[in-house]
Amino acid sequence: MPVADEDAALIPAKAEQSCETDMADMHSVAKPEQNDDPAWSFPTPEEIRAELSAEFTKEEKEKVWTEAAEAVKTYHEDLVRRWKEEMDTLLVYAGLFSAVLTAFNVQSYQLLQPGSTDSTVALLHEISSQLSSFTITPHFVNSTRDGSIPGHIQSPFHAPTSAVWLNTLWFSSLVFSLASASIALFVKQWLHEATVQGNLHESARLRQYRLNGLLKWRVGTIVMILPILLQLASVLFLAGLVVLLWTLHTTVAAITSSLAAILFTSFLTVTVLPVLKSDCSYRSPASFAIYAVLRYTRNEGLRMVRDICKVIYRWSMQWEVLINIYRAQFDRLGIFAHEAYDNMPTWRGRDQNEIYLHHGDLSRAIVTTAYCTTTDTKFLSSMPVIFSDLPPDQVPRVFGDIYSFMETEWGHWHLPDRLLCIDTITLPLCATYGIRHMLARSDKGTDRWRNDVQVIFRHYFVGKQSTEKLAELACKTLCHYAVEDRVVFGGAYTTLKKMYRKQGARHSYDTLAHAQAMYEVEMAAWDPSRGWKSFRNTMQAVYVLLHCIRAAVSGQSQLTSSQTDAMLGWGQQELFRVQEWLRGFEWVGLHKGCLAISGDAAAVLAFPHIASRYLIKNIINPLIDLCSMPGGLALVSAELVSTIEHTWSSGRLAYPNLANEEAGFVWCDSGLNHIDSRLEELKALVGGCPA
Repeated sequence: MPVADEDAALIPAKAEQSCETDMADMHSVAKPEQNDDPAWSFPTPEEIRAELSAEFTKEEKEKVWTEAAEAVKTYHEDLVRRWKEEMDTLLVYAGLFSAVLTAFNVQSYQLLQPGSTDSTVALLHEISSQLSSFTITPHFVNSTRDGSIPGHIQSPFHAPTSAVWLNTLWFSSLVFSLASASIALFVKQWLHEATVQGNLHESARLRQYRLNGLLKWRVGTIVMILPILLQLASVLFLAGLVVLLWTLHTTVAAITSSLAAILFTSFLTVTVLPVLKSDCSYRSPASFAIYAVLRYTRNEGLRMVRDICKVIYRWSMQWEVLINIYRAQFDRLGIFAHEAYDNMPTWRGRDQNEIYLHHGDLSRAIVTTAYCTTTDTKFLSSMPVIFSDLPPDQVPRVFGDIYSFMETEWGHWHLPDRLLCIDTITLPLCATYGIRHMLARSDKGTDRWRNDVQVIFRHYFVGKQSTEKLAELACKTLCHYAVEDRVVFGGAYTTLKKMYRKQGARHSYDTLAHAQAMYEVEMAAWDPSRGWKSFRNTMQAVYVLLHCIRAAVSGQSQLTSSQTDAMLGWGQQELFRVQEWLRGFEWVGLHKGCLAISGDAAAVLAFPHIASRYLIKNIINPLIDLCSMPGGLALVSAELVSTIEHTWSSGRLAYPNLANEEAGFVWCDSGLNHIDSRLEELKALVGGCPA
């Protein structure tokens, strides 16, 4: 039976193997901050921005930008070079094919018109008919044929149907062949215009802009269609071999003219589109000429209109009566005449204007394209270096681009397994930095902010491995994020449990203070009316409290003596608060929502198994671990243990176990078989404590 447990939501089930990764530069252990003052508060957005900006040097940022730009340059140049080679090959084939086809068409079109010998044959036939009608007698020649009526009437010429179809196919083939060659010339011009030289950042943005245009305007699709046109031309040519010749015929002319009109329309469209859209990659000298004429006409025409308006406005000022009646209209006319008007930019200036308007999008695309075209994780690990150089709204879009690429490349269902097999540190660290940048935004708490940060958070997961840097940054970031949005409390809880408890990361006072603040918010949010979710989250909050106390008691955390005393004093006070909370605990209704399936009866039956498991792993086991440590036993009172035991007894009465032994297999990791023994072990440990 499925249990609505969100503990393992961030860790895919198949993550059995971990992969080696070289993250020495990005995952170096951060030095602890020595702070003898236990007073603490969350950093302000300005402090977070200052921290993020100072984290990486200018040289590190420039290195990332240079590597990303170089990768995009390599991809762009290879793409353009490959398309150029294809066009060269196509032009050679199209030229040879068109030459051969023209030779056939020169002969075939004659079948569509009368032959030059047809009139001679008709005349000889007429003379023969007249001679055969003569009657010769002495002194007299008589003809029995009426001379006014021709002996043979020539029927009008009709081209054979086979000749019509033959010439239609062959001339259509010739049109397709010439079309492919002509479009190939256009493509070579477009590719020449798309070439960008240099490695500077501005050149990288222009190169990315050109590359985006090539992809957006489907130049690759056109390159792919051209060989298809040639293949179609070959098919038509072979089909025409089975029919007779064609020549100047109305049907043929209509079909050929239609194809030529379509071709001309296509040429005109791809020539005009770059004039209207600056990111269109169908650039050619003809497009540039049209744009230059249009720019001159528009600018000069607007200047002349404004000059005329100036004259009209000055003239109108002499007529006070007219001015008083139409003052508003003349005022608008004067403003239009004298204000600085916007000239239409040049061919290159228009591109620079678009680059300026989409500066953030292009910068983001440089780093994401570098990863998506190479799948090299070094670009993924270096993205946090330049996050501070991007506009705040571009950071979540980086992760949106990454997710779209990964989902397309690997598929939605295989994505978690692939991430865990490839690298369990790089993407979580990158996502953690991304979330931290979201915490520095001024619109924190709005719906837009929540949506943006969720786009980043879905890239975060806890793998089998972590580093001190990842653990520290993830703890501070996710605890702060959980305070802003309690929906991600489970993610922060899992981070503490996995990275610090199981993988051995060491706490600093700053990380413990973040966990402490998250605990306070979650404990204050206890609401029995929310049922299972509130019970689960509060149990996990108690675990966070015990986790902080254990980290302070263990001596393994990076704390000064004053910080340790402050943390233990706070922990002892909160343990009393937990004791009071357990003392007034009401179990009724807490089973609602504990299963992922509907049905109250099933939830009532399953809840004791689930609740006991949560009590063991979030309260009882951590208390046993704490009591087993030097100095920890003094913090756990016998009254607290007695309260826990009494609370569980009340739960057993509220939810009696009705499941028989045969149905026991449906409960995954039930705590009913262990909770009594674990409670006895805890009582034994606390019972040995001196009063």
